[in-house]
Amino acid sequence: MGYQLLKLELGNRLESVKSTNEWIQNPNIPFGSWVIAWEQTDGKGRAGNVWRTLGEDPLVFSGKVQIPAVEISLPLFSLFVGGAVLKTILSFFPERKEDCTIKWPNDIYRREKKVGGILIESEYLNGLFGITIGIGLNFYGTEIPKELESKATFLLDAPLGDSISERFTAELVERINFSLITLLDQGQILKELVWIESNSLLKDKVIETEWNEKMIRGRVLGIDEMGFLLIMTESGEKFELLDTSPKFRIV
Repeated sequence: MGYQLLKLELGNRLESVKSTNEWIQNPNIPFGSWVIAWEQTDGKGRAGNVWRTLGEDPLVFSGKVQIPAVEISLPLFSLFVGGAVLKTILSFFPERKEDCTIKWPNDIYRREKKVGGILIESEYLNGLFGITIGIGLNFYGTEIPKELESKATFLLDAPLGDSISERFTAELVERINFSLITLLDQGQILKELVWIESNSLLKDKVIETEWNEKMIRGRVLGIDEMGFLLIMTESGEKFELLDTSPKFRIV
């Protein structure tokens, strides 16, 4: 079969690391492993950006799984990991139902500001995908750097209680595994997409982005079964977006 899901017993905890994604990609670390770190000095973000951990209570997580390459859409898996993160948040902090959403393709927002990011990296070998799942989540802090005040915030208004971080991570591992299993069942995929769309920051929004070297504007229709964002322009033209561009914005 070639499946290697995350295993709770293969968890690692580090005080400080340059990047949890780089650390877990070491070939000597088996598939199914995961790691959390209290400090990350050079975190990796999407599109070559740097992930900045903020506050006194961050979650810095990476896991490594293996799946047959033909089985799933990686963009859809990335989106479903975002769903796993949000579901774990709502399980522990149900009050966040009022203000937390998924911003396609896989960020977590509180109101209009980012609290979490996800980076999926993959390597293809002999018909198998080795996938690294990187998650950064800023639980709580007292200060946001001035240059990020308009873009980032914290998930919580008070520090984490005792043992919550450990229990949160354990549930997150299980939900990430379930995301992979869900991708093998078309009926479950549709059910999960309905849930994600109902908890989407972009639901019914008008967005503007760069597409094929031109700017387009359209209303978000939803997300298709491959994880693409569907939008329609005022002229009735439909577009499928695989990812955001640097010029992507909500109008």
